Amino acid sequence: MLKRLNPREKVVVFTGLVVLVLLFTWFALLNPYFKTMNTLDRKISAHQRNLVKVEKMRGQIIQLRQQLADVGSRRRGAQPLFSQVESLTEQTGVREQLLSMRPQPATIQGEFRQQLVEIRLEKMTLSQLVQLLHAVEYRSGGVQVKSMRAKPRFEDRSILDVSMVLMSMEKL
Repeated sequence: MLKRLNPREKVVVFTGLVVLVLLFTWFALLNPYFKTMNTLDRKISAHQRNLVKVEKMRGQIIQLRQQLADVGSRRRGAQPLFSQVESLTEQTGVREQLLSMRPQPATIQGEFRQQLVEIRLEKMTLSQLVQLLHAVEYRSGGVQVKSMRAKPRFEDRSILDVSMVLMSMEKL
């Protein structure tokens, strides 16, 4: 059949055949290969980003464990939470506003004991509340505010009634 074609027709058939082989090679082999490699490259970069995040979280976990160990070692010789809260109110000058202090039953969570004290303060200014919260955060040695509710008084909106639950954790 090729013998009957003239040379120009043979060139056209040969060129068409080469184009068909090239198209088949591109669509059947190369294009899927490049798409797969591109997808794998994106997955690799996503996994690398996730790995960086995991390494950051690992560092944070190590830091938090160290802080927990430090707090646990400081708490071993510390006074009970009730006494700490009482001394914090005296240090910050809000002892007169202290209406009540109620210790809650201690609960055990894993290898830690959680102590809670609920306090109610009345007729506090905002600056007194901020001083108390600052003292709890930085001078208390492991005491944290678990919950807090502040309501303005009816007669003077700048005066607050505050109810908060303070918490400390100690290692058993």
